[in-house]
Amino acid sequence: MAKIALLIGVSEYGEGIPPLSSALNDVEAMERVLQNLNMGGFEQVERLLNPDAIAMRKAIQKLFREAGKDDLALFFFSGHGITNDEDHLYLATQNTAKSDRLC
Repeated sequence: MAKIALLIGVSEYGEGIPPLSSALNDVEAMERVLQNLNMGGFEQVERLLNPDAIAMRKAIQKLFREAGKDDLALFFFSGHGITNDEDHLYLATQNTAKSDRLC
């Protein structure tokens, strides 16, 4: 069993969404915990900082596509989430703006 993780932190956003000063620190702290042999013991930890929507989507798909059925795959996100008119939650990326219409 492999233990793999994808940690995404978004601190910068498009127009109308305030920056988050702690998101990148959250990723660094989680990475330390996961890589510590006495706590997480994860063999593979990938960090993605301030990605655009395409890079984030590809990284998430890759994490779960490459994980085997007996592997432990962890996805961690620190950043803003926004909802659309139907109350569906979306993770905001570096190029997300408050005025974006979400499907």
